[in-house]
Amino acid sequence: MDEARIDRLSRKVGGRFKLASLVMKRLVDINRGSQPLVEAEGNNLLYSALKEIEADFVRLVPRLTAPRESEDQNGPIVQEG
Repeated sequence: MDEARIDRLSRKVGGRFKLASLVMKRLVDINRGSQPLVEAEGNNLLYSALKEIEADFVRLVPRLTAPRESEDQNGPIVQEG
């Protein structure tokens, strides 16, 4: 993987941390049974995830609401996932 490609993708998603987060989340999805959205290059799922990001097939979506950490009238709130 060349450094120029990583730099281009990190600028596209908003930084190296966001790129790493997106790649890891996508790899977890694939390992849990999701099909890759691009043709795989051998068995290297990392390259597949990077190709999906490059092709705009996957992206990070900001959380709309922050998780609530306090209790309400119905008891504690547990966030799934």
